[in-house]
Amino acid sequence: MSLPPDEQERQLQNDPTFRSLSPQKQNQLMNRLREFNSRTPEQKQQILNRMETFEHMSPQQQQQARNLFQRYHALPEDERSKVSQAYRRLRGMPPSARNELLNSDEFKNNYTPEQRDLLRGMTDLNLGPTH
Repeated sequence: MSLPPDEQERQLQNDPTFRSLSPQKQNQLMNRLREFNSRTPEQKQQILNRMETFEHMSPQQQQQARNLFQRYHALPEDERSKVSQAYRRLRGMPPSARNELLNSDEFKNNYTPEQRDLLRGMTDLNLGPTH
């Protein structure tokens, strides 16, 4: 990551594994690299931290994380925003306080059972939504 973006792209293009991929997959990965490089340093670090966390999860936890991510991204934009705000509120709480809030009248009245289940899963794995 210490290399300038053009050098990163050049090294990626010279990688034998990358060259063995289909042109479509190569374009997809190159676009992801460019999108990553367009982020702020803080956003890049957050992404790298998430990747590190994911790498240290068990295969079962990784699958849970993928499922939660898919469920989160399937929500309409306004619901994603609402769930993101709730996650930020819940993530720093101890598990007992978090469960109490998730089961509170406030959350039962403002979040669907599916949203609360998603939040419970995200906080159990300590995963934040990606933007």
